[in-house]
Amino acid sequence: MNNNVEDKENEFDSEFKIITLGDSSVGKTSIINSFINEQFIEEPIPTLGIKFSFKILTVNKGKKMKLAVLDTGGQEKYRSLSISYFRYADVVLFVFSLNDVISFENMQEWINTFNQNNNGKNVKKIYLIGNKNDLEQLVDQKLIDEFAKKNEILYISISAKSKNKVDELFKLIAEELYEVTEKRINTSVKSSKKQRSKIIAKSNIDDVNGKKCC
Repeated sequence: MNNNVEDKENEFDSEFKIITLGDSSVGKTSIINSFINEQFIEEPIPTLGIKFSFKILTVNKGKKMKLAVLDTGGQEKYRSLSISYFRYADVVLFVFSLNDVISFENMQEWINTFNQNNNGKNVKKIYLIGNKNDLEQLVDQKLIDEFAKKNEILYISISAKSKNKVDELFKLIAEELYEVTEKRINTSVKSSKKQRSKIIAKSNIDDVNGKKCC
């Protein structure tokens, strides 16, 4: 492969980490495969611990954003390993299966575990993801809506198998990350300008009061 082409493909303006959390078999790995590789594996190998996948998306004003998606094992024995990555997450996807009531009922435990083990400084966005909307929905929609409202989380229903709303989900994530980042940069610039203005104003007052000589 041409090295110049490869370098261009790997160029990006910013990088963010997305972590997926939820019970085993809710489709976390399938969601990531659908997004990263645009394929669905009927019986994927269970995730043992943590797996990283990457993809670059172009967002507003042609900015290239590298999304590092962390696939976590949902089994109890891997939970401590997942916890060690919580502090690095910019985005959290709490995933349950729409045809598995237990996986939805366990969502609050996953959220509590995350909140107890994360300092919150890096997290910019949190989403509640109902996967497998191509199958019969067994989880009460009213309960989902109430849960999302109580936890102040945006809820999105998708299907890794049919790819329904998968690309839209990650595009939304990238665009919202861009907006959050731009807002923070603008706020920082405004704060810096305001601070400089105060320093200049104080300097002028000191000059008027004769505290600064020539």
